[in-house]
Amino acid sequence: MKKFGKVVLWIFAVVGILTIILMIIAIKSFPQKKKVAIDPGTYLELSLGGVHHDYNEYKDAFFIDENSSIGDLCRKIESAEEDSRIAGIIIKPQFYQAGWALTEELRNSLIEFKQAGKKIYSYINFTSDKGYYLATVADSIFLNPVASAGLALAGIGIELKYLKGFLDKIGVEFTVIHQGEYKGAGETYSRETISKPMKESLTKIIENIYRNYIENSSNSRSIPLTNYEEMMENRTEFIISGQNALDYKLVDDVLLENEFVRRTSGENRVVNISDYNTKPNIISNKIAVIYAQGNIVMSNNSRFLNSNYRCITEKKIAKEIDRISKMRTVQGLVLRVNSGGGSALVSENILNRLKELKKEKNIPIVVSMGDVAASGGYMISCAANRIFAQPNTITGSIGVAAMIPNWQKLREKAGVNTYLIKRGKFAGFFSPNFAPNSEDVNAMEKKMKEVYISFKNIVADNREMTMGEVQEIAQGKIWSGIEAKKIGLVDEIGGLAEAIQKAAELANIPNYSTLLLPQQKTLIQMILDENTGLNIQSILPAIFYDDFSPASELMKHKNLIKSFLREPLQLILPFEIEIN
Repeated sequence: MKKFGKVVLWIFAVVGILTIILMIIAIKSFPQKKKVAIDPGTYLELSLGGVHHDYNEYKDAFFIDENSSIGDLCRKIESAEEDSRIAGIIIKPQFYQAGWALTEELRNSLIEFKQAGKKIYSYINFTSDKGYYLATVADSIFLNPVASAGLALAGIGIELKYLKGFLDKIGVEFTVIHQGEYKGAGETYSRETISKPMKESLTKIIENIYRNYIENSSNSRSIPLTNYEEMMENRTEFIISGQNALDYKLVDDVLLENEFVRRTSGENRVVNISDYNTKPNIISNKIAVIYAQGNIVMSNNSRFLNSNYRCITEKKIAKEIDRISKMRTVQGLVLRVNSGGGSALVSENILNRLKELKKEKNIPIVVSMGDVAASGGYMISCAANRIFAQPNTITGSIGVAAMIPNWQKLREKAGVNTYLIKRGKFAGFFSPNFAPNSEDVNAMEKKMKEVYISFKNIVADNREMTMGEVQEIAQGKIWSGIEAKKIGLVDEIGGLAEAIQKAAELANIPNYSTLLLPQQKTLIQMILDENTGLNIQSILPAIFYDDFSPASELMKHKNLIKSFLREPLQLILPFEIEIN
């Protein structure tokens, strides 16, 4: 009996400790925003380091270590542009990482701030291409003179990992089927090196983004384009520092930070932009902005509470569409798409829900494309009244891919004997224990052709093109935003702000505020939300999870394979196209 009592006490003790931990986390997660005085002549410091996403769905949860989103930074810069107390911005780009289209969006916000007559200065310790690209909008750029400081202007490139050689060694095989000659999704698993169509597509994309980057940079710095190209292509040093940076006219002076402060902001207050609060807009007429970011999947089964929460499901988008449909104040919708696609079924379901909303509520829908809005990401976009993209957005990829993984050879090597008892021709079709036979592949190809034709019809109907025109630009080809505008896949070059303005114009409302969806959640809201499943088991892994760890890399491949096992037909870009 005494032992039983001790066990009960231990159970209560453990439960009590876990409860206290949760309470501490909850208390720490309450908004504790510092109230920082903004005096006349204040400068905002824009320190950029690490990964910056388009939109963060959580706030004030200390165990989710996310930098300010690009969207949040742009909104603060826009507010500061109208704030008479703000004299200027100081940009400090460090190891800044974001997609090229998001970087373009942030850069354009800074340009508008500068055009409003306010000052921008940049101080650089060490940065690379995207960080320097942002710095080029500054009135003056200053570089730390120490030997270890500098500009690592490497250019633009992409790395694709081809795993077939490794998979052959361990006995794992992927049967990859495409509809569209240029549809390269899955080839990293089925080939030992890049295919000719994929190389052609990606080379064109890289060239377009590179030209946009060097032309804008050279123009902002008043450097002849030929000189800038020579510096990028033929210099002998990798890291440009000190006198070399001055000679190339990449910076205006080299000096220590204290001297930089004296020369620029002087005695004026400098406030980190994260501590600057935008003024709330209480205008009743609203333009709703739904952020659709991540792969398009049937359901979100990723580990809770880490930056990989970004995904698009029908349930998630439908929830926001239902919210909008019930709000009289919402007069227009901007769908902000940052997705390389995914589930063919979910993509078309989301498209139909958006079309129903446009018809039933009679509101304009405008799409704003971020870094990528391709394949399924393009399908959910194509029914909009207008589509905006950045010059370096990746879009298109109109095609279908199927990938059927199996480890039959690995199973046989390991001496595992699997016997299948079945009734029905295709029983066991999705089993990874057996390689698909020719009949299985033919059956899959037949369905893929149907989906591909349907996809092209959807594009033709919604973009007012002939099937011949769509066929020419489909086939899985990927396009930059500039190319996409020329061929009719998008309507305008511009960012989220321009898309919101267009939605308001189409809705005929000169004065409006924006409603951002999904609304950001605090930890308390997560705890109260029965769907989050918040518990210690989900919190602790999130604290120690690193997006750049080997485990994270493996998880990306694992999640893709799982998605193909659940639903073989995918409207998806080649896995992990990330242009550095």
